[in-house]
Amino acid sequence: MTFRLKDYQQRALNALSTYFRECAETGDADTAFYSTTKKVFGTGIPYIPVKELPGLPYVCLRVPTGGGKTVMGCHSVGVAMRDLLQTDTAIVLWLVPSNPIREQTITRLKDSRDPYRQALESVAGTIEVMDVNEALSLRRADLDGGTVVIISTMQAFRRDDTEGLRVYRESGSLMNHFDGLPPNSLAEIETYENGKPYPSLANVLRLRRPIVIVDEAHNSRTPLSFETLSRFNPSCIVEFTATPDRDENPSNVVHTVSAAELKAEAVIKMPIRLETRSDWRELLADAIACRKNLEDKAKLEQQQTGEYIRPVMLIQAQPNRSGRATIGVEEVKNCLIEDHGIAEDWIAIRTGTQNELDDVDISDPLCPIRFVITIQALREGWDCPFAYVLCSVAEMRSNTAVEQILGRVMRLPRVAWKEHQELNMAYAFAASPSFIATASALKDALVESGFERQEAKDLIISSPDTQQGTLPFGAESLLGAVTIDMPKPPKERQLSPSTTSKIDYDRSEKKFTFRGAMTREERRELQEACSDDESRDAIEIAYRISNGLAPDSHGAPSEANKPFIVPFLAIRQGTLFEPFEETHFLDHPWKLTDCVASLSEEEYSSERRQSQHGLIDEKDGHITTSFVNNLQEQMTLFASDTTWGASDLVHWLRRNIPHHDLPPQEVDLFFSRIIQGLMRDRSIPIEQLCHDKYRLKIAMAAKLNEHRDNARHSSLQALLALDCETPLEVTPECCFAYDPRQYPYGRPYRGHYIFHKHYYPEIGDLNATGEEFECAQFIDQLDEVEYWVRNVERRPNHSFWLQTSTDRFYPDFVCKLKDDRILVVEYKGGHLASGSDAEEKQMLGELWEKRSEGHCLFIMPSNRDFESIRRKVES
Repeated sequence: MTFRLKDYQQRALNALSTYFRECAETGDADTAFYSTTKKVFGTGIPYIPVKELPGLPYVCLRVPTGGGKTVMGCHSVGVAMRDLLQTDTAIVLWLVPSNPIREQTITRLKDSRDPYRQALESVAGTIEVMDVNEALSLRRADLDGGTVVIISTMQAFRRDDTEGLRVYRESGSLMNHFDGLPPNSLAEIETYENGKPYPSLANVLRLRRPIVIVDEAHNSRTPLSFETLSRFNPSCIVEFTATPDRDENPSNVVHTVSAAELKAEAVIKMPIRLETRSDWRELLADAIACRKNLEDKAKLEQQQTGEYIRPVMLIQAQPNRSGRATIGVEEVKNCLIEDHGIAEDWIAIRTGTQNELDDVDISDPLCPIRFVITIQALREGWDCPFAYVLCSVAEMRSNTAVEQILGRVMRLPRVAWKEHQELNMAYAFAASPSFIATASALKDALVESGFERQEAKDLIISSPDTQQGTLPFGAESLLGAVTIDMPKPPKERQLSPSTTSKIDYDRSEKKFTFRGAMTREERRELQEACSDDESRDAIEIAYRISNGLAPDSHGAPSEANKPFIVPFLAIRQGTLFEPFEETHFLDHPWKLTDCVASLSEEEYSSERRQSQHGLIDEKDGHITTSFVNNLQEQMTLFASDTTWGASDLVHWLRRNIPHHDLPPQEVDLFFSRIIQGLMRDRSIPIEQLCHDKYRLKIAMAAKLNEHRDNARHSSLQALLALDCETPLEVTPECCFAYDPRQYPYGRPYRGHYIFHKHYYPEIGDLNATGEEFECAQFIDQLDEVEYWVRNVERRPNHSFWLQTSTDRFYPDFVCKLKDDRILVVEYKGGHLASGSDAEEKQMLGELWEKRSEGHCLFIMPSNRDFESIRRKVES
C-alpha cells in the first residue's frame, strides 16, 4: 500500500523543494535560504553558514514528535536528487542518534513491504539499504545503477571511534570506484604518495557527494560533528528535529510544522490528562482503573467502527540504587499481580537488561500484553500507538527524560479520530506531591518535543480527580462542582457515559451541576444535547466557571460550536452540485498537438552553464566557493545517459513531467517535435540534450504548463459565460464549513493587539505588523462583523477557496456578518494589486458575489483603502 503524505508533510517538503530549486538557480545557499524563508514565513531569514562546510546547502525541517520525520526523510532524498543534484541516482548517508534507532531504521528501510521503503522507492527508484559494515564492500555497480542508503550513527564516522576508523581504512574491494575518472574529479580525495586514490569508504563518499539526512539533528550540531561531516564532502544536509538548536550553533529552519497541523491530521492524542498523587500505590490503582475504562471504550469503538484497540499502560519504575530504597521493576510487577489481580501474561518488562518485547507485535489482537514496565529503555526506538497511559512512580524532573517517554503515548492509532473522545486523549499519572511542578515539567517536555509554549499549555489538562492545585499557565483546572440555572436538561441519551457520570440536573429547581473541569469536548457534547439556546448558554457559563474564567467573558465562536458556512463556487453534475475545482477542467479537453512545439533561446539557452572549478569569491568578508555549480558538474561524471538517443530522452521526459490531463502519445509527439527542432534549427546535439536533461526538463515542463494554463483560461472563460450548459453557481446545496475543532495554521499570531471577533481562539499565519495586519484590525472593529477568520493558505480541507485557471485561491479573510451575509476580503499590497493573477482573482470573486444574489460579498482592497470594506458592507 502506497503511503500518502499528510498535508503538513507535503508542505514541509515543498518548502525544501523551493529551497533546493533556488540553490540550483542562484548557485548560492545563502541567497536561496533568504528567498525561501520569505515565501514560507513572510519574512526573509539570514542564512547561518557552518565554517567547516562553506557554501553547503544545510537546512532543517522542524517537525514535532509524532510528525513522521522518517517518511519525510525518505521523500527528502527524492527532493534533493531532483531539485539540487539533478540526477537519477545518489548515495545517501542517513544519520540517527542511537544504535536502537539505527537498527529500527535499517529493518524498516530494507523491508520491501514497509511503507517507508516504498516511499523511498517511489522517489529514488532502485534502492539498496545497508549499514556501515556492508558499505565497506560497496560495489560501484550498486552506485551506478541505483540509489544507495547507508544508515549509521554519527559516532560511527568519527576518527576517534574504533568503529569509525574502519571508514577511513584501505579496502581493496573499493578500488574500482576510482577507475576511469578525470584527474580533476579526484582533487578533494585522499591519495597515496604516487597520487593514486586511497580506496576507503570515506573517499567513495567524498567522490559521490552524499545527500546527508540527520535525524534528531539537535544532537549533532557541534564543532566535532561539523568536522566529521566535512570529511565526506556532502552535497547537502537536511536535518529533521523537533527542537532545533537556536543558540550555540543555530539551525537554518526552512519550515516549521505546528501542533495545530498535527491535530488537524489526527496524528497525536490530544490533550494529555494529568493526575498526581504522593502515594505511588494509590496512583497506580488510579492508572489501572483509567486503562480499564479505556479498554471498555475501545470495545465499544470496535463495535461501532470495526477498529481494534487494546489500550496499553507504560509504567516507569525507578532504577536500583545502592544503599537506597527504590520502587523497582519487580516491586511494581508484584503490586500489579498481587494487589490488582493482573494476569502475568498481561505484563511485559523492557529494561536495559531484560527485554520481553523482542519479536512481539503489541498491535496483534492475539497479544495479551496490557502493561509494560520500564525504566528508560522505551525512550527511543520503540513505538506503539496502543500506548495510552503513562504512569511514573518516580517524580518527573528531567524535561528531556519526560519528553522521551511521553512521546511513546502520544501517537494516535491508525492516525484517525475515534468516536469516543476518551480514545483521542493521552493520560499521564505521576507520583508527586506537587501537581503544579509536574504539570510544568510536562509542559516543558512538550516544548522539548517541538511544540510552541502556547501550544504546550493547551495540551495539558487536569484529571477530574486531581485536587493538588491549578496550573500557573492557564490550563484547565478543577474548582469543584459548578451549579447553574438551566431551563432544560441535556438529553442524556446523546451523552457519553463519561460525561453523564459528571452531571446532575434538579428538575424541581431547574439547576444543572457539573463536577470537575469541563473540557472543550464535553462542552461541545453537552451543548449539542441541549434543545434551546438558553440551556446552551448555561453550559458555556458552566464551562468557563469550571475552568477558572469569568462567567461573563467570551470564548471564541468556534468554542461555542457556532456554525461558519460559506458557499462554494459550484458546478452542477447531473442533479447534484460540486465545488468547482481543477478536475472539472478535464471536462473541457485540449489538444497538445495544436500547440506550438518549440523552445526559444530565452526559454532554453544553447549555452550550458559552465563549471567553475576552483573559483573563490570574497563575500561579506567570508571566502565562499561556487559550491552548487561544482556539485552539479561533478554529478554528471556518473550519469547513465551517455548512450541515449532521442527516443530515450523523450521517454525519460514523459516519466518525469506530470501530464495527467493528456494522452501519453500526444505528450511523446510534443516532446519529440521540440527535441527535433532543437537539433535541427538550433544545432544542439542529442548528446548535449541528454547530458543537460534536467535543465531541459524544466524548460519542457514550463512550456507544457504555459499551454495548459492558456487552455484552462479559455475553459474558465467558457464556464463563466451565462449561456454555458453547466454554468458556475452559488447555492446553499454546496458549501464549505469551518471545523470548530480544527484550524491547522502554521505560525500563531503573537502581536500585542488583542482581536475580539476571530472565529478560533488562535489566529494563524498573521504577522503582527504590516498592511495585512492592519486590514485584520479594521475587520475586527467593524460593527457589522459577527466573527471572521484568517483563512490559512493551502489547507483545502480547512479553508475556503475558489478555483482559478492555475490553482486554488485562498482569500485572506472570511467574515460572517451579523445579518448572516458572508464577506470575503483579499488584501493586496500596492505592488501586488495588478497583474493577470490579481485580475483573475478579482473576476472570480466578483462572479462568486454576483451569483450568490446578495448573500455573499467580495472585495479586493489595496494601498490601505480599508474604508472600501465598510462601503462594501453598507452598500
